[in-house]
Amino acid sequence: MTDPWSEAEAEPLKATLSFEHNESEQHRPTSGSSIEPVSAPDYEASEIRIVDAAVASELAKSVYVIYVIVSPGLEAKRRYSEFEALRDALVQLHPTLIIPPIPSKHSLSDYAMKQGRAKVDPAIMTKRTRMLERFLRRIDTHPVLRHDIVFRRFLDSRYTWHEIKNTAPLTMLPKNNLAAPPQQPANPDAPGFYLVLPTPSTTAKLQTPHTRFQDSEAFTNRFESHMAHSMEPVNRRLVRRWQDIGHDFAELGTLLHAQAPSEAEALAPLVDKVAEAAEKTSESINEMTQAWESQITEPLNEYTQYGTILQKIIKWRHLKQQQLETTQDSLEQKRQQLKAMERVEAEAARLQQALETGGASLMASQTEAQQPSQRVSVYGRAAEMEEEDPWATPSTKAKDRMPEPEVASAPSSTMPIEAATLASIKPTSRGILGSLSDTLASVMDRDPDRTRQANLARLRAEVVLLQDGLTQSLKDMEYVNSSIQASLDRFQRLKVADFRKLMLDMAYMQREHCAKSLEAWRQARDQVKHIGAEAWEGMPDAHLPSKGRGSTIRRSGDA
Repeated sequence: MTDPWSEAEAEPLKATLSFEHNESEQHRPTSGSSIEPVSAPDYEASEIRIVDAAVASELAKSVYVIYVIVSPGLEAKRRYSEFEALRDALVQLHPTLIIPPIPSKHSLSDYAMKQGRAKVDPAIMTKRTRMLERFLRRIDTHPVLRHDIVFRRFLDSRYTWHEIKNTAPLTMLPKNNLAAPPQQPANPDAPGFYLVLPTPSTTAKLQTPHTRFQDSEAFTNRFESHMAHSMEPVNRRLVRRWQDIGHDFAELGTLLHAQAPSEAEALAPLVDKVAEAAEKTSESINEMTQAWESQITEPLNEYTQYGTILQKIIKWRHLKQQQLETTQDSLEQKRQQLKAMERVEAEAARLQQALETGGASLMASQTEAQQPSQRVSVYGRAAEMEEEDPWATPSTKAKDRMPEPEVASAPSSTMPIEAATLASIKPTSRGILGSLSDTLASVMDRDPDRTRQANLARLRAEVVLLQDGLTQSLKDMEYVNSSIQASLDRFQRLKVADFRKLMLDMAYMQREHCAKSLEAWRQARDQVKHIGAEAWEGMPDAHLPSKGRGSTIRRSGDA
C-alpha cells in the first residue's frame, strides 16, 4: 500500500507550543481594571449556554442534577448521565474525530468528604456547568459534529434520551465499529464483506507501521504524561499555596485589628490601615484563585483528558491497520486452500471419468465374447475345444484360461488417497476439538461428494468476500489516515490558541492581584507619613548596652 501522506499535505505534531508575539490586537488591562478576554478560541463563537443547574429527585429516592441547555430557538434539560451517553454515541458514530471530553465523575474522596452531598455541592455543580457548556460549544463549532443528528436531537426538548438511543442511527450501530465503514458506521446498507473481516488483536504488532503515526503516538504519550504527571500536580500545589497565603493574610488582618485599640491614639489608625491592607491582599488572592479554577485548572484538566482521547484514537487506527494486514494474510491462506481443493476436485473428476470410460469398454468386450457362444451348439463347442493348439503345454493352457484382472479394481485404491488429501487441506488451527469434530463429520458424512462440493463453493464465496473486503479496506485505510491526521492538525491549532490564552490569562490574573495589593499597601504607607513625632513621645528609647555590639562596631569604625 502506498503512503497517502506527503510533507506538503500534512504537518506532523510538534512537542513545543509556539506563541505569537504580536500583541497589536490585544488590549491589556490597566492597573485596577478587570481582566479582559484575549483572542477568544473558536468555541467562544457558539451560542449554546447552560443557564441553570437544578436539583431534582426521582420518586423521592435518588437525587440528581438537571442542566438547562439554551440554544437558538431551543431549550432542553439533561442529566449528567445523558451527557456521558451522548459523548459515547459520538465516539461510535465518528471514530476518526476527536470528541471533546466532559468533566469526570465524582471521586471517592468527594463522596467520603461530602457524605452523599457530592452531587448537589454548589462548587461541584458550578464547575460541571462550565465544563459541560464548554463540551457542547466545542461540538457546536466543529465542522462535522455540529451537523450530527444525535447532537441536534440532544439540544431539542421534544426528544428524550430514551427515544434518541432507540432510533436510528444509534440502533444501526454494530457492536464493534471496526466491522463497519469508518465514514458511516451506522450505515444500514453497508456491504456484507464487513462481517467477514477478522477481528484484530489488541496485543499484536503491526507488520508495516506508519512512520508519521508512530511519531504522533510517541508525542501523544509524552503530552499525556506531561499533563497528568507534571502540569496538573504543580498547578494543584501552586493553588494550595496561594490559598494558604490568603488564609495567613486574613489571619494577620484579624490580629492587627484586635491589637489596634490597645495602641496609642496616634498609632491606632496606622495599625488598622496595615490590617486593611492585609485583608485586601487576602481578598485579592481569593479572587485570583477562584478565577484560576475556571481559567487555568479546568483547561489543564481538560487537556489531560484530551491526551487520553488521542491515545484511544491512535490505538483505534492501529487496530484498523492490523485488521487490514490480517485480512491480507487470511485472503492468501484462503487462496492456498482453494487451490488445493480445486486440485483435489480436478483429480477426482479425472478418476471418475476414467472409471466411467473403463467400465464401458469392459462391458463392450464382455458382450462381444457372449455373442458367439450363443450361436454354437454343445457339439460345436466340443469341436472347438478339440481343435486347440496341440503344441501348447498344459501350463500354458491353464494360464490362458485364467481370467483377466478387471480395470475397475485399480481406481478403487485411489479413494483413500483422495480422502487423505481432502483432510490435509483443512485448517488445523482449531486444535484437538477441531480435529475430533472433523473426524466425526467425515464418519457421519453419507455423501462426501456433495460435502466436498459445498465446501468448495463456500470457500470460493469467502475468497470473493475477502477480496472485496480487502479492496474496500485499502480505501478505508486511506480515509482513516487522512481523517485522523486532519483531526490531529485541528487539535494542534486549537491547543496552541487555548494555551496562549491560558498563559496570558495567568499573567493578567497575577498582574490584577499585584495591582490591588500594591494599592492597599500604598495607602498603608501614606498613613505612616501622616504620623508626626508626637506619636512616639512617651515610648521607651531603644538602646544597646554599653558593652554590646554597638560599642564594638563603633570602636572598629574609629579604627
